[in-house]
Amino acid sequence: MSDRYRCADCNLEFVPKYVGNGPRCPSCTRTEAMEPADGSALQSDIWRQWLLVFALLFIAGVAYLVFG
Repeated sequence: MSDRYRCADCNLEFVPKYVGNGPRCPSCTRTEAMEPADGSALQSDIWRQWLLVFALLFIAGVAYLVFG
């Protein structure tokens, strides 16, 4: 489990003093919108975006060969 969290509401990244039932954002004091602050989610989003670009280029190339 990550020791750093990111609040989805105010986008603050922090290390909680007490985790208890769940970490509490020190800025907006919410507990529901906490996410572990690791870079893996961002990396998977980047890969999905590039996969979409290459898929569209592949489809455009096949369409050009078939209809062109």
